[in-house]
Amino acid sequence: MRGGLGRTFLTALLVLTILPLALIGWYAVQQNRLNLQREVENKLQAVAILKAQELRLWLEDRETLLFSPENFYSATGRVPQRPSWELLQQRDAGLRGATLLDENGYIVWTVGTCPDGAVASDLEGVPDMTVALSLPRKEGNLLLCYRLSALEQTMRADVSLGGTTQIYMVQNDTIWSRGAAERAMPWGASGYKGDQVERHVFYVSHTGIPVMGAYYPLPDLDLGILVEQEQSEVLASSDRIAATLIAVILAVVLVTTAIASMVIRRITRPVIWLTESALEMAEGNLDQHIMVTSKDEIGILTYVFNKMAAELKSLYDDLEAKVVKRTRMLQQVNYQIQRRALHLEASLEVSRAITSVRDPAMLLNRVAELIAGHFLYASVAVYLLEPGGGQARLHAVSPAKADWPAEIHAGDGSLLERSLRKAEPQIQSEPILQGAWYQRTLSRVVIPLKMEKRVLGALGVLSAEREGVQEDELKVLVHLANQVSIALENAQAYERERMAAQKLEEAEVFKDRFLSNMSHELREPLNSIIGFSRLMLKGLDGPLSEQQIQDLHRVYSNSQHLLGLINDLLAISQLRAGLMELRLSAVDLREIMIGVMPTASALIRGKDIELIQEIEEDLPLVWADPDRLRQIMVHLLNNAAKFTEQGQIVIRAWTDDELLYVSVSDTGLGVPLKDRDRIFVGFDKGTGERSSQGAGLGLALSREFVELHGGQFWLESMVGKGSTFTFSLPLHAPMTHSESTAAEVDSVVA
Repeated sequence: MRGGLGRTFLTALLVLTILPLALIGWYAVQQNRLNLQREVENKLQAVAILKAQELRLWLEDRETLLFSPENFYSATGRVPQRPSWELLQQRDAGLRGATLLDENGYIVWTVGTCPDGAVASDLEGVPDMTVALSLPRKEGNLLLCYRLSALEQTMRADVSLGGTTQIYMVQNDTIWSRGAAERAMPWGASGYKGDQVERHVFYVSHTGIPVMGAYYPLPDLDLGILVEQEQSEVLASSDRIAATLIAVILAVVLVTTAIASMVIRRITRPVIWLTESALEMAEGNLDQHIMVTSKDEIGILTYVFNKMAAELKSLYDDLEAKVVKRTRMLQQVNYQIQRRALHLEASLEVSRAITSVRDPAMLLNRVAELIAGHFLYASVAVYLLEPGGGQARLHAVSPAKADWPAEIHAGDGSLLERSLRKAEPQIQSEPILQGAWYQRTLSRVVIPLKMEKRVLGALGVLSAEREGVQEDELKVLVHLANQVSIALENAQAYERERMAAQKLEEAEVFKDRFLSNMSHELREPLNSIIGFSRLMLKGLDGPLSEQQIQDLHRVYSNSQHLLGLINDLLAISQLRAGLMELRLSAVDLREIMIGVMPTASALIRGKDIELIQEIEEDLPLVWADPDRLRQIMVHLLNNAAKFTEQGQIVIRAWTDDELLYVSVSDTGLGVPLKDRDRIFVGFDKGTGERSSQGAGLGLALSREFVELHGGQFWLESMVGKGSTFTFSLPLHAPMTHSESTAAEVDSVVA
């Protein structure tokens, strides 16, 4: 058979035939062998017991025959007398001698040729050996010496177990047989005591032949009976059965092989023809035809194959090149059409979301799902800028487990940060798989969400398509980003309108809270000034004593506090009225930071706080208002000292190519997420443990001052571990409207 299918069928069939037969045969042989062994063991043991009892009865008969009381005792009947040797020989011709031993083992009398005190005669090489048998009596121990031939004749009588069966007497680890006394039994006969009466094993006999034996001891006679039969005779029938079974199995296998070969050949021959013809067609030879020899399934398959080969040949001759070309063109056109349809569908869905979804969070999640699903992108994320413009936070992502950073900070150099800072789309592509059909390009695209010139956030896309993000696809994404911006602005406007009524209601509460806080903060220092001044005018403290000096210090401290509050109120009023103007000049930030260090040291006096400066060497000059920068630093240090009891406060300053950065970090209470927006609102002091201190204007003023300089202000904080307030200033800030007006006035005056 040429094909491997036939060999597989035949092998499987033979294995399924031979293996069960072999297992059944092996089991049958083993069971027959075990049954045969048990049967022979039982027979040998029965013979050993029978011969032992016959020997015992024979010795008792000999004792009764030879030593009757009238011949054995004296006239008094008490002392055993020496019997007549002639009389004993007349009664038993096989007797060689007899000896009587007393309880202490001394010879009382002896007759015949039995050795004195010997258990067995050492008569090796003698044709007929003498065996001494011990019989216990009340007078002592009687030894009877007999010819071995006489005993063996008794032992071999009526034995019909087989031609190799042998029966021996065993005495003191000695096997007695005609012609020699052999030692080294496979067990110790002398070890049998009491009711231990039988044992049988497989072993090699004293003649060097493998045998099966059974042993029965006679402890009172100090000997035993051993019955042996050769293993070859015992297992002969089992071997014949095994040989017969093997022959039967081989015959069945041969017959099965012949029949299976014929059947499998009939089945596999058409399959082989089909396989060979299919291989020929695969190599390009389509002129194939197979003869149909049956009407079964294989015949039907052969007919269909012939028909298919004929049709393929007729089509292949003139249409192969056209089919390949048109298929390729059709695939490309279909792909482009599908992509265009997905783009249009996504644009339509986003447009529907603009008009139907009013909630900003729901809108962004819906937009991310639509773009990821219709464009078949790996993931889509939407970021929105936080107040201050220095930080963007992830607000929507699809799928939910996609790996996008939760926050983006100004100056981190990421693709998202560059797109937000430059307000332009950013693309980054790299091949991840190289090959003809499995080539893939990993593309990261970030498109800013803009309303006119104001950046609201960014739309991030991760694509793993074959050719990456193309130019027409990028245009669609930009269009979608504009739609998302409009939708987001509309949703936020709707939200603002919805909350406007609530804000109007809260306005009165805010005003009352503002007036209450400011009245409390202004009234307390003024009362202190008036009270202590009145004490000094009345002269109640007398000359300038230590107490008067302390009072004066309190007056000065409260006056400074009041002055600071008034300045903050004036500043916030000017900012909200649009009247604040910066006095810009070239400022060395290092000098300002060194100048506020004494104030910082005074703020942390009495606390376990370490003040650390990490200022980059060779800081460039920045175009800014030095008074406002100093005011920002004081507010940040005051805030850090207020909420930190122990640890450290770190002031850092560094630059990159475009911006100068300043941060103040502390190890204080931290700001909860719910309060991060509130702390930058004037007169809102958060919900911290010491939030009642101050008017809540420091951080609000600091952020307003930074944004007036064209910079950004943001917060990073973990509750219980501390906060870091960071702001950035442009190294070359663009001229504001107020600056340009002042410059024009200066030129006119000049």
